[in-house]
Amino acid sequence: MRNNGFTLIELMVGLAIVAIILLLGTPHYAEFMDNTRVRNATESFANGVRHAQLTAVRRNEPVKFVLNASGWEVRDLETDSLLDAEPVHELAAGTPPTVVTEPAGANEITFNGLGRALAKNPPDDTEPIVRFKVSPTGAGTRPLGVALGVPGGSVKVCDPDSKFTKAGSKDPIACPYPW
Repeated sequence: MRNNGFTLIELMVGLAIVAIILLLGTPHYAEFMDNTRVRNATESFANGVRHAQLTAVRRNEPVKFVLNASGWEVRDLETDSLLDAEPVHELAAGTPPTVVTEPAGANEITFNGLGRALAKNPPDDTEPIVRFKVSPTGAGTRPLGVALGVPGGSVKVCDPDSKFTKAGSKDPIACPYPW
């Protein structure tokens, strides 16, 4: 009588094939996860700035977008109180990407009641954030940028390393000015 099933040799060959596939796929998966973290953080910052801009228009009074160590928040300019039910919008768990702002060290931007960015952040007249560059922690992935103050007051997610990044570029993914 013949037993149906796997022999030890067949099982070992199957496990070896699975191990080889995992070894080949792991670097690509790590790169995929780095790209996902960069994309999520970039979209989160862009959506946060848009949210602050729309909140300023809806309230018809100045509102500020504040970048902090763990994410971002929207605050009332006069009382410096949080304006959202969820006070801090944190970045995803894991190894967060590196965030660089321009000008260096800027961590907020203030919008007036018309949704336009102010030239200086009141009350201390600091320089507002002009753009973000979100870089991955791993090698082999590309950074993304968020450009603020694009003509018309819009917020643009862009590729700061695009060869077409320059003033007046027609490439839709390029940043409107060099990084």
